Amino acid sequence: MKNALKSKMTHFFKTLLVGFVSLLLFSCGNLLSDEEVLERYQKAADAKNWKAAKELLDEYLKRKPDEIPTYFTRAVIATNIAPLDLESILADLNTYLDKKPEDSAAMMFRFQTYLHMGEFEKALVDIETIIQRNGKLPFLLSWKANCAFMAQKFDLAAKVYEQRTRMPGSYEDVRNNYYYMIFSKHLGSNKEGAIWDTAFLDNRGFEQDSILMKNLLENNIKFEDLANFKLPRFTMEELEKAIKNDCHEFNLFPNNDYRRAEIMNDIAKEPRIEDLEALLPQREKVFSLNLSYNGYKELPKILLKFKNLQIVNLSSNRFTDIEKTIEDLSQLPNLRVLLLNNCGITQLPKNIQLLDQLLILSMRRNSFEKLPESIGALRNLKLLDVSNNRKLTALPKSIQNLQCLQVLDISQIKLTHLPAEVARCSQLVILEANRSHIETLPENFGDLINLRNLSMYINELEKLPQSFGSLEGLQQLTLSSNRLEGLPKSFKNLDSLGRVALDGNRFKTFPKALESLKSVYSIIVYDTPIKSIPYSIAEKPTLERIIVNPRYISQKNIDSLKAINPKLYVIPQK
Repeated sequence: MKNALKSKMTHFFKTLLVGFVSLLLFSCGNLLSDEEVLERYQKAADAKNWKAAKELLDEYLKRKPDEIPTYFTRAVIATNIAPLDLESILADLNTYLDKKPEDSAAMMFRFQTYLHMGEFEKALVDIETIIQRNGKLPFLLSWKANCAFMAQKFDLAAKVYEQRTRMPGSYEDVRNNYYYMIFSKHLGSNKEGAIWDTAFLDNRGFEQDSILMKNLLENNIKFEDLANFKLPRFTMEELEKAIKNDCHEFNLFPNNDYRRAEIMNDIAKEPRIEDLEALLPQREKVFSLNLSYNGYKELPKILLKFKNLQIVNLSSNRFTDIEKTIEDLSQLPNLRVLLLNNCGITQLPKNIQLLDQLLILSMRRNSFEKLPESIGALRNLKLLDVSNNRKLTALPKSIQNLQCLQVLDISQIKLTHLPAEVARCSQLVILEANRSHIETLPENFGDLINLRNLSMYINELEKLPQSFGSLEGLQQLTLSSNRLEGLPKSFKNLDSLGRVALDGNRFKTFPKALESLKSVYSIIVYDTPIKSIPYSIAEKPTLERIIVNPRYISQKNIDSLKAINPKLYVIPQK
């Protein structure tokens, strides 16, 4: 009895003390200046006294409700206070993102909040926005798939998990995504596909799993047992790193124009410089130099004084010792863009790895027969152009290490087979391989899930791999003058494809897959032995023009298409 009374009294005094401290904090808050409130908040946050920190932010925002960044800070602080007040956290995040919609880290924070609240549809909108901004990165794809799974959108979940398994990651991470791809197919509309994927676990580098197969066959996979994802708890710095591309933040496509990297147009307009001496007094302000056609046989020593130099064009200079030239260039600490076009290089030296900070390397119109494996050390590289090296017959396996690569131009070389390693450059946006004698594409070609523009005209392709339909971001496709007689069934999945050029191939009938494309606006089938264009193609609301050849297509067929859609340009090429 005595102990019980003592315990109650102790609890009473503790409650009274907490109430007194809160009252004191509230009273003092009204007496403190804004600067003092923030100072006390910082001390509370440093001491991880989250409740006091939040109360001080509450006071600050009462005084300054227009201090938008503070709403985000308060939301972060509130996640450390149990029980979680999700509605208040979401309200603060919405207030912040209304003014700062470009902040992907804050949006990822809101995505997680929606997941906690079971608002999966809203969570999917946020994660898709983040992916559009930052690219299809492993971490983001995993959480988009997890969100779709929890929303019981199993077909979408299976598709995104499959994309994730094609990207780099630890064994456990990739295996986990592969298993959830199987679960998604089984719980969705593709039980046969789930069994098939399980049967071929060893083909993907995983151990066979007889227990999983048994559970699939006995229909013993339960959603409730699987929808238990644990959200990662990151600091803001860790979260920002996780959602950003590990590559350099420099963006080759700031205007979402995927025809050509904008910076290459700017470099082409740079005036040529002959007198470096004249620039010495202002060398700290020199960031770009066009030194092409200067007759250099070795790098002028004065160039190394331009320590802020980021872009240098040395095209059409014939260096006697290219290895020494590269060694000298490595002494420019800020060099990011290097053009060595038409320099008569017969062998690219191994020490190219010294330039591991390069973002752009262009070596068009040279004469080397191979690229050294050391080129894989240029892990920051965004653009690699080795086109018009007509003696180049192979690409090094190390090219798969260029995980930041967005543009690869291997046009006018003698490649024959596009190696599977290229398809492991999962950040590729533009791939150009025109006039390169290519006969086959690898089966894993569909792993290029960020590809927007593919140009492979005048090659010797007879068919496309079934995985081609996984290039769901593809917008422009040029396969003119190949040997194609048909398209894979998966081709109809290319929902983003707008412009498709298939002229000069061997199609005998109009490819049916083209009728299923949702975004197509331009179709070129000129100089193919197609005898008629189906009328249904004219009914596609997105289609603006179709280029045909009246040598194969009758005028009656053309007139009928125009009658169905008077706005459609049916262009007969004579």
